Amino acid sequence: MNSKEREREAEKWLGKAKSDLRVAKMALEDAEPEHDLACYLLQQCAEKSLKALLIKLGIRFSYKHDLDYLAGLLPPDKQMLFVDIELAWLTDWGVTGRYPVNMAAATENDARRALQIARNIYDIVAG
Repeated sequence: MNSKEREREAEKWLGKAKSDLRVAKMALEDAEPEHDLACYLLQQCAEKSLKALLIKLGIRFSYKHDLDYLAGLLPPDKQMLFVDIELAWLTDWGVTGRYPVNMAAATENDARRALQIARNIYDIVAG
């Protein structure tokens, strides 16, 4: 893939991330909020944002949901952009928010925290 093709592909991934962010906000602000769903979608937003950046930079990755893994593939200067972000905490919602597991349901505070983290990652990547 040449740089223009990578740029186009990265934009597609970033577009999906933006959609996840938008729908997560809807789930959070609904009259009957879906906190688990919002947290799951926000993890997806962060994951797709990081993958968009990797694609843009021409870095290959395995299709994993681990945000620390994805950020760890970035060059050191790009890794530094995400060092203070709670990637591991948000990673857990990729499974927890999607399946009935032995973990407490997401609270409004969890969803708001996930929103802040995901928006931060998206904003960094979207530039």
